[in-house]
Amino acid sequence: MAKKSKGEKAEEIAEEPGEEKDDKGGGKGSKTVLIIIIAGFVLFMAMAGAGFYILLQKMPGSSTGSVTASKPATEKEQTTKGLGPIFSIKPFVINLAGSGGKRFLRTKMDLEIKDQATFDQVRAQLPRVKDKILTILSAKTFEDINTVEGKNKLRAEITTAIDALFSKGAVTNVYLTEFVVE
Repeated sequence: MAKKSKGEKAEEIAEEPGEEKDDKGGGKGSKTVLIIIIAGFVLFMAMAGAGFYILLQKMPGSSTGSVTASKPATEKEQTTKGLGPIFSIKPFVINLAGSGGKRFLRTKMDLEIKDQATFDQVRAQLPRVKDKILTILSAKTFEDINTVEGKNKLRAEITTAIDALFSKGAVTNVYLTEFVVE
């Protein structure tokens, strides 16, 4: 160990106070960043709470809003217009005839049934109902179903085919709720 000269001792003394100043300066900077992060978090939470409150107020049937709960629109329509039970058929995809597998139809439909007893029969015979619908749809070409008139003919044909399975007038209407041809 060599003896340190007076100049080297002075440099060490000068470096030590500088290092302490850097630590204190870094501490103030980290406190400021922490305060900014906390303030940002509080502001974010306040905005999220306000947004949630506004959405809650706009939701129908909420107990906090001024909107009073009433019957859903579908129930009102059934009682005022005499609609029967609605049987929804899950979406399915069919290749159209004459397209060589290049065109397909994705469709979802709802069947309006005349009464609850027939509705239960349709539910029990669902594979037969789907088979009839798939047979009809797969025989159609793009030109057959592209127009509104074509869709109306398709509805009538499906109604007739399903009525043949059950009884005349079993299906009072066919609603095409999704109909995409590609």
